[in-house]
Amino acid sequence: MISLNKNTLKDNWQLLLVLVATLLVYAKFIGYGHISWDDPEMVFKNKDVINFNVYNFFKSHYVGNYLPITMLVHAFVYQLFGASDAAHHAVNILLHLINGIVLYKLTALLFNKKSVSILTVLVFLLHPLQIENVGWISELKTLLSNLFLLLALIQFHNHLASTKLKHLLNCFLFFILGALCKPSAVILPVLLILFILFYYKTLKRKETIYSIPFFVVAIFFGVVNLKTQAADLFINHAHEFPYYQRIGMAGFALLNYFKLSYFPINQSVIYPYPEITNTKLIIGYLVLLLIIGLLLFSLIKKKINTLFFILFFIVSLGLVLQLIPFGEVLNADRYMYLAIVPLIWLVATLIKNNYKIYYYVALLFLLTTASFIRGSVWKSALSIYEDIIQKYPDSFVALNSAGSECMFLNYDTKSLDYFNKATQVAPQNYKGFYNRGLLFLKMNKPELAVQSFNQTLALYDYNKALVGRANAYYLLQDFSKALNDANSVLQKDSKNDKAYFVIANCNNDINQLEEAIKNYNICISINPDNADYYFKRSIAFGKTQNFEKCLQDLNLCIEINPNYHEAYYWRGVVKVNIKQNPCEDFSVAAKNNYEPAINAINKYCK
Repeated sequence: MISLNKNTLKDNWQLLLVLVATLLVYAKFIGYGHISWDDPEMVFKNKDVINFNVYNFFKSHYVGNYLPITMLVHAFVYQLFGASDAAHHAVNILLHLINGIVLYKLTALLFNKKSVSILTVLVFLLHPLQIENVGWISELKTLLSNLFLLLALIQFHNHLASTKLKHLLNCFLFFILGALCKPSAVILPVLLILFILFYYKTLKRKETIYSIPFFVVAIFFGVVNLKTQAADLFINHAHEFPYYQRIGMAGFALLNYFKLSYFPINQSVIYPYPEITNTKLIIGYLVLLLIIGLLLFSLIKKKINTLFFILFFIVSLGLVLQLIPFGEVLNADRYMYLAIVPLIWLVATLIKNNYKIYYYVALLFLLTTASFIRGSVWKSALSIYEDIIQKYPDSFVALNSAGSECMFLNYDTKSLDYFNKATQVAPQNYKGFYNRGLLFLKMNKPELAVQSFNQTLALYDYNKALVGRANAYYLLQDFSKALNDANSVLQKDSKNDKAYFVIANCNNDINQLEEAIKNYNICISINPDNADYYFKRSIAFGKTQNFEKCLQDLNLCIEINPNYHEAYYWRGVVKVNIKQNPCEDFSVAAKNNYEPAINAINKYCK
């Protein structure tokens, strides 16, 4: 794509400098971790990825999307580098650079003006709006899908220029690949129509007919995506407003995207869904009327390029304007990955004959600085959530997520503050009360946990809250209520391992050891990767004096979780009973400040 002769550096130094600046912006992401939104479900806790289950990639959907090729890439990276955040970030960065180079080639084909290509790739690679797609590991799907989409557009341009069928077939292949990376690639057939209009300055009947198979495939993937979105509960019925409101808010969203593209200030990973007011609806409809006016003016005056840019922008965002409601936001930075391109082309073509090198230098410095600063927000999941809260203090999603992240990091006091605020700003949202209940369980405050789970269940018949309350009752030694809640869960979900675990623990505590072991066996058959199940079963085996099986379970527990220091202590206790040296196990537990192990060392290892 770029000439590789002795004049490469001289001819392409501006492009190379942009690529280097992009690497500098994103280099620090190699040291960042992944976030708790989607990344665990997509990659790090996804058994299909970990086990490289190709069959499941093609028959399953993940986080509301059917994307088998994206999952294959995730799995391939995982096989090579395991759960290395750095490796997964590096793949995203590499793909972003490749997309920039491919876009450079496409722009050169369309406009045949080096200044337009340079400005396009500069803004595309370094714009702060792109941080979210590159920095968020789960957005590999967007990077991959758009790579194939851009390659498809290049092939379609080559077809228009040569009328060769092979280019059209290549275009179709890239389209299929893009749709298998992310269903949003279904916009390609409409973009092909726009490319026909741009190339011929009119719609050619023959070329338009060639697009029909693309539309057929697009409809198929569109239907699949609607089904997967509905199956994973991403279709948001809370935003099913009357269509006159959805249309008005779509116009308002387009205005926000336009502003963020040219003035990327006060960016946020979440822009909470705004309250629908008459003012916003009027603004939205005025924006839509202005767009329609510009389209009509461009059509009448035969300003095909302007028509092309505006329609490309709208088509790129058409699926995310909440006409079909999904998710919790009206706007998101990640939706602008491709949609920003026609806005760049619009400006770049206007100044192409007045391009000065200082335009390039100033823009390079400005965007590199802005993106470098914005990228710092992504250093951790908590920093992302707190950045959102700083801008939108009443964002329930951010408050709830910050509370969960603090709970994971053992910042329990801070976590409670976030959950309390979350339940205040959204008293009808059961998730805040549920997560606060989990925190109270973690803090060993079962009475408060029961209260929070009761508030959850008053809002929504939530099985997880019943399991949580069962655990709280178990900690309170109210076994009858714990068993009642656990059995209620199993009536709705017969394979709920956590409910069986509560029952097994109750059995264990009242010395119904055979029943306890039977129920622990069920837990393990459902979820063989939970170290707690083996640990608790080992205790039951120990009570029956079956030290052989007790030791086997403790070994399995430690194999799954090498940091399970309590298991090391009990393995030492078992070794005392079977006349083996327990001191190494006691030492491991003691190093983790487990007090019984410290006492055991003083007794058995002096």
